[in-house]
Order: sequence, then C-alpha cells, then structure tokens
Amino acid sequence: METGRHKSQAVILRRTNYGEADLIVNFLTPESGKVGGMAKHGRKSVKRFGNVLTSLSLVELEFTASRNRELVRLERGELLKNYESITRDVERMAQAGYALELVDGLCAPLDPVPAVFRLLLWCLDRFDSGRQPEEAAFIFQIRILALTGFGPSISGCPVCGQPALAGQDLVLNPKQGGVACKTCVPSGFPISPGTIKLMDLALTLDLEKIDRVRTAPRVLDEAGPFLRAYITYTLGHELKSSRVIEQLKRRKLKG
Repeated sequence: METGRHKSQAVILRRTNYGEADLIVNFLTPESGKVGGMAKHGRKSVKRFGNVLTSLSLVELEFTASRNRELVRLERGELLKNYESITRDVERMAQAGYALELVDGLCAPLDPVPAVFRLLLWCLDRFDSGRQPEEAAFIFQIRILALTGFGPSISGCPVCGQPALAGQDLVLNPKQGGVACKTCVPSGFPISPGTIKLMDLALTLDLEKIDRVRTAPRVLDEAGPFLRAYITYTLGHELKSSRVIEQLKRRKLKG
C-alpha cells in the first residue's frame, strides 16, 4: 500500500481491544484488500468514529499508511449502511459472523480482490433482507473459496479421473480436495448429481444473476456439512461462528 492518506469503503471484519481505549481493527476494502489498523481512542471517540468500528455495517474509513508500519492509523469513519436487521436475529447474526470470519481467514493482507468485497456486500444484503439466509451462506462459501484460490474441485474424481456426473456414486472429501468416486474414496460426505450441479451453478453464474438460483433443502443438507469441514481443513482450525451455528441448529431441532 502506498504511504499517505487513504479513503475507502470498508466492512469491519474483526476488532480487538487494545489498552484502555484503543482498537486494533481488521477491515476489508475493494482497493487494498484486507487491512489492519489502529484506532487511537477508537472505543471512546464518538466524534471521529461514532459506532462504525463496532457495528455490522458498510462504512467509509479514512486512514494513513506509513512506511515500515504494519498497521495503518485510522483517522475517522462514516456510516454508509447499517445492517440493523441482521443484529435483531440471532441465526442471521451467526451467519454474518461466519461470513466475516471466513473473509478474515481466507484473504491475505493487502491483496486486493474487489470481487470478494462485492460478494461480501451481496451476502450481507441477503442476510439483512432475511431472504433465505442459509441459501446465501451456501453460495457465499462456494464463491469465496474459489475467489481466494481455495475452491474445492467438483469436476471429477482425482483418483480415477471419471467426470463427476458420469453416473457413479460420489462423495465429497476435504482431504481429497472435493468430489471423488465412492469406490476410490470410501469415506466422505455422500453427494448427489443434483447438488454437484447446484454447486457448479453457484460458482459460475454472474453475481447479478445469482438471486435466480433456488437451492432445495436437500442441497444444503448435503453440501453444508462438507463446506464447513472443508473450510476447517483448509484453515487448519474451526471458525468460532461455525460452532455457534451448529448449536443454534441443534437447539432448533429440539424445538
């Protein structure tokens, strides 16, 4: 990143209290990718930041980058859009937290990927509208893995080379990097051809047209556990929000 003053749209990914009033903030921008910053008196300076560093929102940040300093200095922030509806629903809040954690975990610092920023805003907009959040989470996971270079292979079996839709029984296996024949790789998450097709559609369709995709509950039931396991395997650790989502699902099933 060039030294000097910058202004950019951003979504706050993670914040950590530092000292009595400061904040260390990770945020995503379209121009600079994931950036780490220090907000002096960030927890108390209402005039400079309001609540933009601690809320789930789209913001505009002004910050200064200095040579030989890992963290930029956050100067001020302005709220552009508040995803208030998400914060009123515990399940959508957990899904949004998972999306932010995933971006933070997969994106390298200062590696601009504008498509990731657009995808994150699309996902938060879907969560905020309350329209099929589990479907949005499914699409988001597939696409961000591909955009960051970690996408699972769903084209064919890595052992025998058979195409994924050649008619054989299939599994999704994190260690194999995606789809495989059940005869070649006995362990894994069973997957149907229909789910493979939906995964491919979610991956390849233009984001502007993705809202036309309708995802059946069976697809979410098949692909969801694999995606969580694959992400855990890829990152080397389980995301905290993933555990929260599973706890909420178990509580909902108990009724």
